[in-house]
Amino acid sequence: MDENPAEDEDSPTMTAEIHGVLRLHPWIGRVSADYDLDEDLFSLAVKRAATYGWSSALLGVGQELSGQRWGHADAGGDWSQDGRVRQLAWLTVYPTVGLRAQHLPVRPMTQVLTDALHRMGVLHFTGLRVQAPVRLAPDASFDLRADADWFSLASPDAKANVTVAISTGSNVTETLVRDLVAQRGHGLLHIEQTHRHSPDSGGVAPSASPLGLDDVPRAPDMVFTVSAPEWTPDAAAWIAEVVVDSLRAAGVRAPTGITVHQDGGDEAA
Repeated sequence: MDENPAEDEDSPTMTAEIHGVLRLHPWIGRVSADYDLDEDLFSLAVKRAATYGWSSALLGVGQELSGQRWGHADAGGDWSQDGRVRQLAWLTVYPTVGLRAQHLPVRPMTQVLTDALHRMGVLHFTGLRVQAPVRLAPDASFDLRADADWFSLASPDAKANVTVAISTGSNVTETLVRDLVAQRGHGLLHIEQTHRHSPDSGGVAPSASPLGLDDVPRAPDMVFTVSAPEWTPDAAAWIAEVVVDSLRAAGVRAPTGITVHQDGGDEAA
């Protein structure tokens, strides 16, 4: 077996990225000095994942966490305080292979990243990008039905149009994927418009994450606008999970890039 799991076919990488604007708490530097802390996105993500029991950085005896969803690879983020949309947080992992009925960890990874950002400042969320090894995805259709019930409880005033861009590098047709996304959205995701090219993507910034990118085509194969029940990191991650399961059902096996974003988003705008 190849000693580098990033290059092992049985240990592919997966990346989640949070995009938006982060305004650091004005007191974060003071309390960091008071408690002799030097936290960055990686350290916060590792600690938060351990809190939920999703992953651990423990080495040596006992390092095999029961039910571990992933092994950490790398993480980072751009916290520039200029009011512009940045790739605020990214986390690249080795998703655990063979956990019974466990989804690819789109929503757990998103939760860890948003927790870390909320701890450091005020987050204005504009986009989520996921690079997912779709061939590892199990059938999640039953759980997605329950998710629809959850998002049905959103305020009627919270509805938002979001852009979904998908890069599969496969021959799957856009019509099939759109139909599957609508079906798995159980009446909550309405395809409003399709695009030949990605519209203004000011909601996402260029990627800086060094792992897991080379396997995913850069240009989207399909782009469409979706009417969603709300615009939150959790809702964006749910939409990404719906897309992953739709692609699985359509027979896609290739690593896939999925971007869910709102256009624009700079606070300076």
